[in-house]
Amino acid sequence: MTDREGTTQTHTADVSGERADACGARLTGATRSAISALIGEGLFFVNGRVPKKSDKVKAGDIIEARFPPEKTPDLTPRDIPFGLVLDRPSYAVIDKPAGLTVHPAPGHYDDTLVNALLFAFNIDDGENGFRPGIVHRLDKDTSGLLVIAKNSASRAKLSKLFGDRLVEKKYLAVCRGVPKFEEKRVEAPLGRDPRNRKRMAVRPDGRNAVSVFKVLELYKGAFLAEVSILTGRTHQIRVHAAYMGHPLVGDALYGGKGLFGFERQALHSHKIGFDDPDTGERISASSQLPRDMLNLIDKIKNR
Repeated sequence: MTDREGTTQTHTADVSGERADACGARLTGATRSAISALIGEGLFFVNGRVPKKSDKVKAGDIIEARFPPEKTPDLTPRDIPFGLVLDRPSYAVIDKPAGLTVHPAPGHYDDTLVNALLFAFNIDDGENGFRPGIVHRLDKDTSGLLVIAKNSASRAKLSKLFGDRLVEKKYLAVCRGVPKFEEKRVEAPLGRDPRNRKRMAVRPDGRNAVSVFKVLELYKGAFLAEVSILTGRTHQIRVHAAYMGHPLVGDALYGGKGLFGFERQALHSHKIGFDDPDTGERISASSQLPRDMLNLIDKIKNR
């Protein structure tokens, strides 16, 4: 992991009455939370002094943001365990454990699934930057099946299958509450939450998103659902579950924090199916619930 050179941006506020953090984010293109972090580190200035993030700026104020050096992801192969479900010459289907980030991102530069894949396979995918082999992704705290490519040509073919919606994807989720349905189709467009950039939200100007929830088991105050997704939007199942009023157990971002003492979103990529892009053979892979979700269900049943 190496550092890239830091940068400084200087701007002139063009409106009055805007919060310092909001103004800084708008003018620099950074997130509001990033500007708040700069303020906390003494690296953001209004007219030469560090403001409170809630301070109001005036038109003509000089805004200076000093961004520290960025860390460059380290693609060193690392022996990080994951499950191997199917191994083919040009691709594989793997079983990702919860807690493992898929590709390098802030806070996770050299302890990701990418590092694990480079250790386990001979991956020739230098065209994909810091994401060699990655075709699609799961959230860090979501477990289960992922298709990975071993070379650039395979990644292009597999990515087209996903883009054309020719990949069947099913998840298992433990949701809060008692549903009034056996099966429900949720068609609600998703976009970035304007109040919190870490979240997604249902919004009319968002991208089309479709999920189908099928109740498999009912518990006291919760249920197990199989979820099929017809689109692949960021946080799609998590947002749609919360939108229905049944957030995923343990999902701190969308209303399930602390439920039944579970510390991650109770979501598992359970089944995946597609036609082999080289042979046309139908590929079907499945993964059973991991131990922590099985323990969660037992805990709920025995309440």
